[in-house]
Amino acid sequence: MMKFGVIGAGNIANTFCTTVNEADVDAKLYAIGSRSIEKANQYKETYGFVKAYGSYTELFQDEEIDVIYIATPHGLHYEQMLEILDYKKHILCEKSFTLNHNQAKEIFEKAKKQNVFIMEAVWTRFLPTIKRLQELVKDGLIGDIVKVEADFCFQADKNDENRLFNPSLGGGALLDVGIYPITFANLFMGIPSNITSKMKKHHTGVDLTEEILFTYPNGQAILNASLGENRPLKGLITGTKGYIDVKNFFYTEQAFIYDQNNNLIKELHFPHEVNGFEYEIRETIDCINQGKLESNILPHKETLSILKQMDELRASWNFTYPQEKEE
Repeated sequence: MMKFGVIGAGNIANTFCTTVNEADVDAKLYAIGSRSIEKANQYKETYGFVKAYGSYTELFQDEEIDVIYIATPHGLHYEQMLEILDYKKHILCEKSFTLNHNQAKEIFEKAKKQNVFIMEAVWTRFLPTIKRLQELVKDGLIGDIVKVEADFCFQADKNDENRLFNPSLGGGALLDVGIYPITFANLFMGIPSNITSKMKKHHTGVDLTEEILFTYPNGQAILNASLGENRPLKGLITGTKGYIDVKNFFYTEQAFIYDQNNNLIKELHFPHEVNGFEYEIRETIDCINQGKLESNILPHKETLSILKQMDELRASWNFTYPQEKEE
C-alpha cells in the first residue's frame, strides 16, 4: 500500500484526494501538509488522512511517507522538490513541473542521484482516449498529420494576489493552461521546428492571453491559451485522410474520427473511473513498485522538452519570473 503525502491544500489537491479515496489504486492518503495547521486538519478530517502537518518540512521528514504529491503553485515547486529529495521521497508534481527547463534538469539529476521516482502530473498524457488516439494516428488511420488545433481559454475571475496572476507564484496563462495545447500538439506532431506567437499581458505583468503557432516540415499547430476570455475548448487533429474531434481534449473521455468526406468512421469513449486523475496515480504507483525512476508514458525528456518550448515562448515575450532573475 503506497502511502501518499500531499502538500498544498487547494483545489487541485481536492481532486487528487478524492481520486485516491475512490479509485481502485493500491494507495492511501497518509499525511497532508499546509502552511496552516487549521487547513491541514480540515483536510485530514475531510479526506481521512492519518496525519496533518502545519509545515511542509515536517511532512517531508515523516518516514512513513512513500511518495509526495505536490499541489502548490508553480513558482514553489523547484525549491520544494529540492528539499523533498534530501529526504529521498518519490515525487508526483503538478504541472507545470518547474518554471523553466534549467530548474527541471537540476531536479531530475538530483532525483537520479537519490534513486527516487519523479514525474510531472500532466494527466492528459495518461488518459485512455489519448493513448488510443496515439495508436490510431501512428497506424495511419487519418493519414499523415498536417494540422493540430487546440484552445484552452477561460475568464479567470480572481484578484491580483491569486496564484494565476502572481508572478512570484509562476502565474500566467502559459504555465497554467497553455501547457495543455502545447502538450496536445507534441503528442500528435512532435517537437516543432519553429515557434511564433503573440502575447497580451495582464497588468500584474504575467501573460494573460497567447496565440501560438508551431511550424513543422509538413504542417502546423495553431494553439490558444487565455485567462482573460472564454472560448469553447477545442482539440482537433487533421490528417491527409480525415480528422479527429477530441472532446474536452485535456481531460477527454471521447473522440470522433471522420474521413475526408465528413463521414464518422470511428468513435472512442473511455469514461473516467473517478475523474481522470486515477491514470497518472496508477502509473506512479506501478513505476515505484517496479523500481523505475521515470515513467515511459511521461519520461523526463518530455517534461524538459515542453519546458524548453515554453522558455522559448517567454524569451520572445521578454517575460521572466522574479525567481529567474535571482538564478
